[in-house]
Amino acid sequence: MSKKLPLGLQDFRKIIEHGFLYVDKTEPLFRIAASPGAYFLSRPRRFGKSITVSTLHELFSGSRELFRGLWIEDQWDWSKKHPVLQITLTSIGFVETGLETALHFLLDKLIQENGLPPAPGGISVKFDYLIRQLSQKGRVVVLIDEYDAPIVHYLGKDLDTAYANREMLKEFYTVLKTNDAMLELVFLTGVSKFAKTGIFSGLNNLVDLSMHPDYATMLGYTQQELD
Repeated sequence: MSKKLPLGLQDFRKIIEHGFLYVDKTEPLFRIAASPGAYFLSRPRRFGKSITVSTLHELFSGSRELFRGLWIEDQWDWSKKHPVLQITLTSIGFVETGLETALHFLLDKLIQENGLPPAPGGISVKFDYLIRQLSQKGRVVVLIDEYDAPIVHYLGKDLDTAYANREMLKEFYTVLKTNDAMLELVFLTGVSKFAKTGIFSGLNNLVDLSMHPDYATMLGYTQQELD
């Protein structure tokens, strides 16, 4: 019986547990995960960025049962687990509430979910607090999907808001640079590279995988001729 395609599904755990077809992409993911650092990947929407982020989350969380039979199962050290922060900026409600309020709500929620006392202060202070507290359990993995959504949404509509959001995110992402010693891996995705030099000026160690030939087939499907 052939497996169903996981159309519209972005959660690796759900795909595996519900028996959907998963094309094994764990070999290129291993190259990223096994080399601590900060990585950036740009692709259009619906190209598999979110499933990639979800897979990395499960990998660093030590969910070995989800990787049975995949390439990475016998390559990964499953005894090592890391605290993981996964943030998706398309779903935080910035259109309805404004970006600053949406980020405050998100960070307060992550702080609560991780059993930490509330943290006063601005979004950068809360983000810094969250990373520092989680680092007591091990080096932290930060996964940010659609890093540019609060900017792209306003292009051609409201440039003042787009610029304001860019400056806010620039300050937010700078926290990653200042806490580099506490981070195992940073992985960011987005649909654009236009803001790379501006928004990541504080994150100058970012490795751009967008056009790297070794990662050309990491997302999506490719056709292969069979003998």
